[in-house]
Parts: sequence; C-alpha cells; structure tokens
Amino acid sequence: MIKIVIVAHGELAQELLAGAELIAGKQPNLHAVKRGANDSLVQLQERINSLLQSINDGDGTLILTDMVGGTPCNAAAPLCATFNTEVIAGVNLPMILSAVFSSKTAANVSELADKVLLDGQKSIINIKKMLLSRMK
Repeated sequence: MIKIVIVAHGELAQELLAGAELIAGKQPNLHAVKRGANDSLVQLQERINSLLQSINDGDGTLILTDMVGGTPCNAAAPLCATFNTEVIAGVNLPMILSAVFSSKTAANVSELADKVLLDGQKSIINIKKMLLSRMK
C-alpha cells in the first residue's frame, strides 16, 4: 500500500496527522516527521531517509510538506531520486484525508499525488464569497 509522510516545521506534521486520525481513525500508513528548530537540512533528510527505508514496500510514498523552499521540502525533494516517492508542498488537512482515502485505490503514487494536489487546491475557498454568491 502507498505510504503517506507529512514533513513540516515544529509540531505541525504531528498535529495534522492527529487531525486526520481524529476524522478517519488510526492510519498505519500515515507518518509524521518534524523539523525541530535546531535541525539542519542534512539531519532532517537523514530522518526522512531512515523512515522511508523502514516503510518502503515498493508501492511508493507520498510526502506532503508544509511549504515550497522550506527545509522540510528541500530535505524531501532529493529522495525522489532514490525512492518511488512524490513530494507535494503546501499540505493541508483535506489533502491528507484525500491521500488516506485515495491511497487504497490509486494505481500508483504518481496518480495519488495528482489527485491529492487537485483535492488540496479545491479545498481552499473564500467562504464569504461562496456564501454571498449562493444568496444571489
């Protein structure tokens, strides 16, 4: 089964994982990696690499990071050359839920990444404008 790894600054990764599991229940294929305040790029990359080695079963891993250009994203990106891995930056809770539910039916990690990216983009909405447009 495709694995999902959230990598983010501070406690964000663990909190997003906890939020997803609050909604979807325990997810054995969902993992979190935290970038601590004193972690270097190399240290974080080594932790992600170690996790990928331990969970790798050949089905692939989708890595969701908090922002483009941040240490979590920069640490994860080079691992695409070593593992069957896709990396998407800009993670939000709907993306994680999409990944959890869609990972069971996706043909491969690339297909999963495309779906999660689209679902994440669809989940960003100006609620006021949406409500006002429905009142017209």
